[in-house]
Amino acid sequence: MSTAKYFVLLGSLTAFISACQPPVPEEDTVSSQSTRYLYVASGLCYSGTGNTTYTSSTASNVIFKVNLETGAYEGRVADFTKATEATGTTPVSISNYDDTHMMVLLEHTGQRRIELIEKKLDGARTTFYNNTSTTAPIGALQSAAKFVMSVADGFLISRTTAIEKLDAGKGRQAGTGTNAWVQSPGGACSASAVNITSLLTYPTTTNTAGYNIVYTHSQNASSATNNRLGVINGATGWNGTSGCLDDQSTVGATAYPTASAYMSAFKRMVVSYAGTNAALQNSLYSYAIDDAATSNIISDPVNGFENPSVIYGASAMTYDEAKGYLYVATGSTVSTNLTTGNAPYNIEKFSYNPTTKVFTRVGSTTFYSGNYETRCISSMFVGN
Repeated sequence: MSTAKYFVLLGSLTAFISACQPPVPEEDTVSSQSTRYLYVASGLCYSGTGNTTYTSSTASNVIFKVNLETGAYEGRVADFTKATEATGTTPVSISNYDDTHMMVLLEHTGQRRIELIEKKLDGARTTFYNNTSTTAPIGALQSAAKFVMSVADGFLISRTTAIEKLDAGKGRQAGTGTNAWVQSPGGACSASAVNITSLLTYPTTTNTAGYNIVYTHSQNASSATNNRLGVINGATGWNGTSGCLDDQSTVGATAYPTASAYMSAFKRMVVSYAGTNAALQNSLYSYAIDDAATSNIISDPVNGFENPSVIYGASAMTYDEAKGYLYVATGSTVSTNLTTGNAPYNIEKFSYNPTTKVFTRVGSTTFYSGNYETRCISSMFVGN
């Protein structure tokens, strides 16, 4: 057979085989691991006592996503300003639930709820948990809720003054009597609970749950005693007499902790402080976490970044474990009134040096500049 005839026959055979193959389905934009996003909620937020920021009715009240590689806006996942929503419905917390859904905590008196929302643009929404009955037992959503996250044995929800826990079946886990899982923790964690501003967990082998809880607390006033960080036993919560494993005072009486994140590769947590424009009030601190300890767990506070022209009134934070970047939502201007002129919030991107324990801004400009959808950023997470 001539060479020319051979290649003609081979080409025909290849075309025939290809035609017989089933069509390759289009890749789903949610399940694909090739593109990763920063998911952002703009709702009722806290940017440190002394700063005026947006309320549930003046915030943008949307959830959108940003391409992590390009920093480009991808579109809205959910919009709570539509006529079908009760006015003032605001997304106060979002967290990753699974490959296709996020968990969203919606604050609205009488309509507080947790929804699962597809990570797609204008994603489908389903109610995951809803406890608004005034006759129900002291429930997880009976008072203002601020943060929600999944844990190995269920879910944690922070209220303004307490931390609730639901088991995997959504059953409420009570602390002492009918109290919340963590309510007015005593000991070093302080008996004051005015404004729990963030939660994180870290893995540990010291209890059966496999994790402990760290919360940040703002007294909403100058207080060297009650502006602090606390560590709670993940397996017991606060049982009325024990469960507080450690605490740390904040870096200054008027430095108010607003958000936190855990960097597992370095066993350190990051806390953003916010306040009016004074020393230490607008900074990023990191702390060592001893995951094998049952006391004296938090140590080695290091001021990793302080520049109010970049970070002022930080309101939310998340850490990308895969790439090692910290994302911080912050007021776009040095001003105690962040609502003046409808000032949007920016998102800044930082790298971390584990030797110097310093954060460095990535690039010379803001990672994601604020706009009408970022008033103000209440929560963020990195996901597919």
